[in-house]
Amino acid sequence: MYLAGTSPILLLWGGITAVAYLFSYWLQTGGADLVEQRPWVVVPLFGVLIVAGIVGSAIIGHRAGSRNVSREASRAVGLRVFGFWMAVAVAAWFIPAAAGMWNEELGPRVPHVAIGIVALGYILYGMMTRPALAAVGAGIAAAYYVPSFLAGDAALVVSAVATLAVVGGGAVWLRRIGIR
Repeated sequence: MYLAGTSPILLLWGGITAVAYLFSYWLQTGGADLVEQRPWVVVPLFGVLIVAGIVGSAIIGHRAGSRNVSREASRAVGLRVFGFWMAVAVAAWFIPAAAGMWNEELGPRVPHVAIGIVALGYILYGMMTRPALAAVGAGIAAAYYVPSFLAGDAALVVSAVATLAVVGGGAVWLRRIGIR
């Protein structure tokens, strides 16, 4: 029950993450003038992706959970799973803020910390539920960190492709072991 909808939710967030990486790459290259003239434009664009992911995850999780058990049990488990992932998401924003990173000097390092926290969330959730999900979390981290240190200016594009490969392969693996 705690894993209901995991594969499609993983694919949803993998796609959203890849779009965010590609959008960030475009902002650093072709869209630099837009950011310079209107720095606020980044917030609504990423906000739409995040809200779409949260709403999509809620819908997928609710439908998948409702097929497995009674409505009451589904709601109780759904709230616990939602609480876990919301805590991970809040930590991804709060920890960099508490570390004083939300400034001009350290701000570009915030994604490095936030992605690490989200990958850690997958690893911890996988340790509690299925080790395959922990492996996917390690793959998500590798898909971001390895290119960021080795691929130079193309790191975000390589990370987008690597993330799609990791979550696609992870979703297939999870489905093979019975997690839908």
